[in-house]
Amino acid sequence: MSTTTATGTDHWVDIDGPTHYRDYGGPQDGPLIVCVHGLGGSALNWDLVAPHLTHSCRVLALDLPGHGLTEAGHRSTSVHANQHLIHRFLTEVTGSPAILMGNSMGGLLAVVQATSAPRTTSGVVLIAPALPAAGFMVGDLRMVLEFAVLATPGIGSLIVDLWTRLATAEQQVTRMLRVVTVDPAKLPREALDAAITQAEVRRQFRGTARHLVEAARSVVLMSQGRNYVKRLQALATPVLLIHGGRDRIVSARSAHAAASRRPEWTFHLMEDVGHVPQIQEPEGTAQIVLGWLAENPEISQQAALA
Repeated sequence: MSTTTATGTDHWVDIDGPTHYRDYGGPQDGPLIVCVHGLGGSALNWDLVAPHLTHSCRVLALDLPGHGLTEAGHRSTSVHANQHLIHRFLTEVTGSPAILMGNSMGGLLAVVQATSAPRTTSGVVLIAPALPAAGFMVGDLRMVLEFAVLATPGIGSLIVDLWTRLATAEQQVTRMLRVVTVDPAKLPREALDAAITQAEVRRQFRGTARHLVEAARSVVLMSQGRNYVKRLQALATPVLLIHGGRDRIVSARSAHAAASRRPEWTFHLMEDVGHVPQIQEPEGTAQIVLGWLAENPEISQQAALA
């Protein structure tokens, strides 16, 4: 089943249950970019940046279970379950290899996929990915505490469920944007309206709070564990790391630390940007991605074979 929108075509496939993804188009012989959103995000998170990429790249964006229009149903929303779904999407739906572009939790999932099945990825674009903490700043305290509460079974589900039921869809979207961007007022109104409409739809889904907490807990445990550090060190796929200098969720210090350990990675810090560069500065983010691909033509050549 497919539905055409102003920004792309919506499709549903069966990967252990109905799974939504958005196809933004692009040349059929161009490199394939598969976008993976962060915790609490959706395929909508790529609506603003995709048009700046599709003149030379094919761009698709997934809704992971428990996010966007993909209801979790009986499926787990853990890191390993989501990586399994991404693997099946790459091998059964789009063909691989592809360039995996992930934001926040999606960046962590891109690392796990690229290290678990290297042949499915020709390159990895990490946009403000979940990373091991590098030091601690007093200004980070509130976000650290919020994530600690969110990832706590029982308490986290209760708080999220209450907020989802009591807050309007617009209040939910506005609060999230205040956390992940520097100035939500600068975002295009159509992007806000699309997010609010989707939030209204999601109010009808069952188990939303429980699924979000399961995902949050899994991301926190994975990102701060030794296995993830080993994966970051073992990642052999070419990597572009983009991070916001005013990111309140993953400190820029963590990005600098990760880049310093892997000097062969390409690292770009966008100074006055928060946790979602692809939303706050879509054109600038796309220019960085396209520039990286131009400097590394072998990545595009492999991704165009799918």
